[in-house]
Amino acid sequence: MIETYLLRDLAEIDRTGSFTAAAKALFVSQPALSRAMRKLEDELGVPLFDRSSARTALSPLGRLAAEHARLALAAIDGMVAAVREADRARRVLRYGAIAPAPTWTLAPLLAQALPGRQAEGVVFETEDEILRELEAGRIEAAVLLRTPPGPAWRGRAFLRERLGVMLPPVHPLARRRTVSFADLAGETFVVFGSVGFWLPLCRRRIPRAGFLEQSTLAATRHIVANSDLPAFHTAEAASRVPAPDGRVVVPIRDKEATALYHFVVPAARAADFEPLFDALPPLADR
Repeated sequence: MIETYLLRDLAEIDRTGSFTAAAKALFVSQPALSRAMRKLEDELGVPLFDRSSARTALSPLGRLAAEHARLALAAIDGMVAAVREADRARRVLRYGAIAPAPTWTLAPLLAQALPGRQAEGVVFETEDEILRELEAGRIEAAVLLRTPPGPAWRGRAFLRERLGVMLPPVHPLARRRTVSFADLAGETFVVFGSVGFWLPLCRRRIPRAGFLEQSTLAATRHIVANSDLPAFHTAEAASRVPAPDGRVVVPIRDKEATALYHFVVPAARAADFEPLFDALPPLADR
């Protein structure tokens, strides 16, 4: 059986065009590379190089061998990548979430209930996207705003999140006990872009509003702390984007501003997640 390193050495000689350049790229000495190629020739039973006093170069047979070596190496690399990805998929529990806050609550519960599996939550803007990912098998579970009807799904509510708005104390709405989406018409908000369904909801419900989307939480925190622009806020998000000193948080009273999150899995896989269902907070029992 030809050792893989011999194939890589041969392919590198063909790529670079010389023993000297290949040895440098492979971080080996030129004599060591020469010995490796002698060994490969012995195993194949044919010469691969035209050797002269001036230089040593691949022969036509050598170039053919190098072409096949690249194909073999690509197949080996593909096998390694596929096996590692399969192992990662076996250990990583990938799930879709309609908003980021429930992923923060789920992280410690998943670690406790399903030891040995690393949870990876991906935030989507719509439930339809998440359900398509579930049905395609690209994710194993979901956090949705409802459990889909019918026997194909098992779900349980575990977290409630209420949206509010952070305002500077001089803002005309800062003294209100609550506000509505309509009250916020025409405002310009600084927002973290990866907030799932919340941003499309606010775009739809707040007339003539502007949204300065930020790609990172750090940028969002910086702008909120150094401007008077309104920003959205929930108690669950406070640890990630705390309200700066002096800001007033006013809850939004519209029904759509309160989300009830459900952890959902296909019924056929429900038994695998029973420890997690047992560990979820008792909100669903209220």
